[in-house]
Amino acid sequence: MTTKISYAIAFLTGLGMIFLGVRFFLSPEVATAGFGIHFNAGGDYSFHHIKGIRDIFSGLVICAFVLMKERRVLGVTLLAGTIIPVNDMIVVLSKSNNSILPAMPHIIAIIICAISGIILLITRLKNRAPKAKGYIKVISSADTNKDSIIEFNIVPSEKTPWHYHTLFSETFEVLSGTLEFGHNNEIQQLNKCDIATIKPNEKHYFHNVSNDECLIKVTVSPGNKNFENALLISKGLAIDGLASDAGTPKKLSDLAIFVYLNNSRMVGLQKIAEPIFNFITRVAIKNGRLNELMQKYCNPEI
Repeated sequence: MTTKISYAIAFLTGLGMIFLGVRFFLSPEVATAGFGIHFNAGGDYSFHHIKGIRDIFSGLVICAFVLMKERRVLGVTLLAGTIIPVNDMIVVLSKSNNSILPAMPHIIAIIICAISGIILLITRLKNRAPKAKGYIKVISSADTNKDSIIEFNIVPSEKTPWHYHTLFSETFEVLSGTLEFGHNNEIQQLNKCDIATIKPNEKHYFHNVSNDECLIKVTVSPGNKNFENALLISKGLAIDGLASDAGTPKKLSDLAIFVYLNNSRMVGLQKIAEPIFNFITRVAIKNGRLNELMQKYCNPEI
């Protein structure tokens, strides 16, 4: 409940900042008076527009983090953002003709940002369930069989972005737990014993939105050794603490290698990053990072 209230306050704060920013464009004189200072712009509102667009951007960022439920990022943003109302308060109080009253909106903003940010960070740490260790088992490998069949866990908060594959189809079977699954333009909840098949070039994603581990079995047809290695590397990095809560490798080069091995193709605005990822992958392979990951996480003797 405390987290939801903090989310609501943060979202309202973001909307308020957007309103204040827009007001600097539409009514610059009123916005200046509301800020707590008296300034004769002489008809030139350039700095008002600069101030306004920064408020709008800050408000949009806060609202976006709330909608994406990025609790920890939102908490850090709010705490770091307190420097803005602190500076505004100092500016207002530095005017000799001002009392503390004009600075009250900035003081309130400091209190809201600081308390909400702390609550979001503390609640995140307090409510986080112990993260299950990465688990993966290759049941059938493309080395000796037609299909790749792999059993692995998806921990709470682990997710993938929307993507598609060109070389194979995937069939997911939920062995335990629940999983949010997006396929083309539909989003559904998969429960134990549910099965879903994704054909080549069909966009999809999955996200464990529950507090419990989800265990799934995926069949890749035709089998793909690189896909197997991608999952082995991904789970290995997670076990070693080298991946985020969402299961994303923390090093950009490792993420690029995973995307390459996984035959993942980006969709939407993410496609802009594909040439960059391709370049990073080539450099990482040339520098021996792929071999290092393969030796550490894909060697069956280890």
